[in-house]
Amino acid sequence: MSSAANTPKSGFANPDQVLIHRFLEQGGHPLPIDSNPMAIALGATLLAVDPQEGQVEIGFDPQPLFIQGTGVLQGGAISAMLDFAMAFATMARLPASGSCATTNISTSFLRPAPQGHYVATGVVDRCGKAMAFTQARLVEAGTGRLVATAASTLVVMT
Repeated sequence: MSSAANTPKSGFANPDQVLIHRFLEQGGHPLPIDSNPMAIALGATLLAVDPQEGQVEIGFDPQPLFIQGTGVLQGGAISAMLDFAMAFATMARLPASGSCATTNISTSFLRPAPQGHYVATGVVDRCGKAMAFTQARLVEAGTGRLVATAASTLVVMT
């Protein structure tokens, strides 16, 4: 959101930031991510936020619409889960007036991902005034098996 007219009344530049701060104010209890239609379709739930470290955990229960012909999650859905984790980690580090947008993402798919429950952990490696550099891991919740990793660069907007 680039103009003051589009800024949510809470003073946050991005509705996802509102959700992150609501999560922190409520004591860190799991909170469904309802601020984005894609997050809703992916069954996203905010599980943990550490603003000082720039780290988040998000759980996902993707809908069947993300299953491709071979019975596994489509790569774009996996990349989206990782992207959410990296963007949320970045937003957790930014002031209320800031936001971010992914400028590039590189995803490595390590094994097939059947429909199920997943947890993505996003970490900010470095956050400057103009750019943030992040990484994320996606694991099967039940087994802890690593499914995919990603790295991204995000533009910081303040």
